[in-house]
Amino acid sequence: MNNTILLNRRALDEPRLFTRGWTVAIVSLLAAWAALWVLQQADWSGPAGAWEAITQWGLFHLPLVNGDSSLLWVLSPTVLMLAGAGSLLLLYDQPPDWLRLPVGLAFLFLQAGYLGFRLVATLSLDTWPDAAVSVLFFLSEAFIHFRIALGNLSLLRLTDRSAHADESQRAVRAGDYLPAVDVFVPTYSEPVEMLRRTIIGCQAMDYPRKTIYLLDDQRRPAMRQLAEELGCRYLDRPDNLHAKAGNLNHALSLSDSELIVCFDADFIPTRDFLERTVGFFRDAGVALVQTPQNFFNEDAVTRNLGLERALEDEQRLFFRTLQPGRDAMNAIVCHGSCFVVRRSALEAIGGVPTETITEDWATSIKLQAAGYKLYYLNEALSAGMSADRSGEFVQQRSRWAQGTLQALFASTNPLAVPGLTWRQRLMHTSGIVYYLGSISSLFNLIAPLLFLFFGLHLLRMTAAEIVFYRLPFTVGFYLLYSWLTRRTRSAVWTEFYEAFLGPSMGLTAIRSLVKPFGVGFRVTDKVIRRQRLSVNRRVALPFAVLFVLHLAGLAFALAAKRPAEEGDAFVIAAYFAVSNLITLWLCLLVSVDVAQERPFVRFTHRLPCLLLWDDTGLPGETVSLSEREAVFQVSGGTLPVPWPNSAFLHVPSLELGDVPVRVREASPEGEVTVELLELSLAQRRALITHLYCRPGQWDRPPRSELRAMWEYLRAGLRMYPLAESA
Repeated sequence: MNNTILLNRRALDEPRLFTRGWTVAIVSLLAAWAALWVLQQADWSGPAGAWEAITQWGLFHLPLVNGDSSLLWVLSPTVLMLAGAGSLLLLYDQPPDWLRLPVGLAFLFLQAGYLGFRLVATLSLDTWPDAAVSVLFFLSEAFIHFRIALGNLSLLRLTDRSAHADESQRAVRAGDYLPAVDVFVPTYSEPVEMLRRTIIGCQAMDYPRKTIYLLDDQRRPAMRQLAEELGCRYLDRPDNLHAKAGNLNHALSLSDSELIVCFDADFIPTRDFLERTVGFFRDAGVALVQTPQNFFNEDAVTRNLGLERALEDEQRLFFRTLQPGRDAMNAIVCHGSCFVVRRSALEAIGGVPTETITEDWATSIKLQAAGYKLYYLNEALSAGMSADRSGEFVQQRSRWAQGTLQALFASTNPLAVPGLTWRQRLMHTSGIVYYLGSISSLFNLIAPLLFLFFGLHLLRMTAAEIVFYRLPFTVGFYLLYSWLTRRTRSAVWTEFYEAFLGPSMGLTAIRSLVKPFGVGFRVTDKVIRRQRLSVNRRVALPFAVLFVLHLAGLAFALAAKRPAEEGDAFVIAAYFAVSNLITLWLCLLVSVDVAQERPFVRFTHRLPCLLLWDDTGLPGETVSLSEREAVFQVSGGTLPVPWPNSAFLHVPSLELGDVPVRVREASPEGEVTVELLELSLAQRRALITHLYCRPGQWDRPPRSELRAMWEYLRAGLRMYPLAESA
């Protein structure tokens, strides 16, 4: 049997992903309780005395907050944070480079102060079960703060290579630098129409010395026929060894251009992609130039919550902000698509690494360890498809988590591979820490239940202490995070994404640490299909269970009179529980995939047009266009009766000629929808180039932070998936 991209057939049995993960989690929990029983038998009088001395020293040096403290004193750190953050937001639309480090240090100071107080003053160590829960909750919180601090390192200085790209583009257009380029489009199971669109987009790039290769890893006759139809080269291989990495390495051995460009099957470049990127390779030390991934459809979260116009896609923070920050330290990550690489550099590291399923990240590490420079051009030079169904969205992120954590057990482990600078190690380690942090996110969804049901204390803090030590960082984080990240992500939605991905990625992380190479993967299905509203039970199950448990836990705690007996502890647990309930409700809504009426994406275009039939011409203006249909508004709103069965659509600015169409529907307001029929290859090329390949078309202004926070609060009340289906 061939070693296919389904490295293990059991990977197709999706419910097992959660079954394995929950099994590992339950076994780990039982092991922890067994360890607690053993620890109870030990004599801890010596360590207890030492810990008491440490806590006394810490409490002596930390600012004191108690019931006698004045309200002004308790609120003073938060008031100072509000004043400082508000001043920065008023003075600077975006943070200047010189200000990023002081703001980062201020956050670090607040984090250290809070965690220091948590460590010496808030752990509940009265009983062993209490101690276990309290210490675990502290470690979980500390790990999340560590992850935030590492992520903030990527925000200290952001590169902008657009001026360099301008200069390089002039050299390419003048013909001063025109190296040969091979364009690789690997495919496994994607449909013909998706590949046709991508290849046409690649062929439309303004660059004379390019060769397009379709790399078919399933040896499909339809793919060979498509390559012949479009005039590109076709490559297949006898097996699927090492999946995408093996496919690329096979093509590497059968091509010879100086530079190689790779686009995933769903990504379409703009016409100026090569003009903007190739010139960087005049520097012999540059091995790879990566550009951001942009998406022309909405991901599962924005689509299922109906927030397409209010919320950025989940990956925008990484691609448009964190990567430029990593670029400042020559520590960028190759995305596996939309990049250009020097052949000689790739061959020098032995081709695309095959040890892990995230071959792109491994390629970055190996090139950087070999001393090459990797550049990030933060321009929207291509667009692809985001996973628009909750199951595919979760599965894709879990695969990334698995592949990243596999690096800990491979030769590309950033902590051990020779040749990296300490900054590069730190940046690449932050990726590992990010996925390990999903275990903390999962634990935080469970933690309040331990007090509500069993009376186990997460921490011992008063309301005044929470306001004094915790609230200042929370306020600063919520106010300044979007500002620091150039409006690519709000703090409230960052926390939501971590919670939504917590169960799947957390269990994947645990499984990957136990058995990193034991489970295969499948390609993310990005095909847009007509579908009715449906609930993804695999995604919804953990959120539904936790939601019910939180409601039951609050009711149980009230019945057990915990508020009267342990007021502060109940208030803290109830705060976390209510916060979790809001998040879990939104997660449940995202698990409901809204109905998809059409299997394609419409793009807004306002272009003069003319509908022609017999001796009649009906003028109008297009409202939206897609590869399969057009919607236009009739001028004056006058509609003929009856409509013709067939007609021709003429859009002068597209240079398509007369396109045969069928009228599908017409509204009383004069909006007409027509289906495009029998486009010639030349017409299809012109339409795809206009829809996807215009330079600058994927740039868009940042979304409002205040609106993002408002939509978060509003999303749960709207119940969009259910309302949309009504």
